[in-house]
Amino acid sequence: MTNTDHQTLMRQALELAEEADRDGDMGVGALIVRDGEIVGRGRNRIRTRLDPMGHAETEAIADACRVLATDTLKGCTLYTTMEPCPMCAGALLNAKVGHWVLGGRFKSVGRTDLGRYSAEAFAKFMDANIKVTSGILQTECEMLRSRFFQR
Repeated sequence: MTNTDHQTLMRQALELAEEADRDGDMGVGALIVRDGEIVGRGRNRIRTRLDPMGHAETEAIADACRVLATDTLKGCTLYTTMEPCPMCAGALLNAKVGHWVLGGRFKSVGRTDLGRYSAEAFAKFMDANIKVTSGILQTECEMLRSRFFQR
């Protein structure tokens, strides 16, 4: 996929993030894509559902698994407006999502024994074959996160 394709899909993830932001959650949105088609959508619903596991990525994984009638998302790509937290990274690894396209970086999330957490460090630590593409519409994605913390 080209950078333009990544930006088009990330804009759709940003629309989901905006919905989360309007509802008072941290503005994070995620898509699962297979062969250029969106098969899963999710947005943060931690506060609206009072569910600490209501992250955009886990919602998108569950949606994609329902749509595809499978528990494995091999060959799919994740588009998320923020770098996945360690919980979501583990879920993506279990679902076998092999390409992660990231908007913003979440520099303050957790730590691994490799130092500051990052999607790349997670993939290396888990010895996982995960392709990471980052920085897609990064400014727009990080703006939503900042808005949440300013509130």
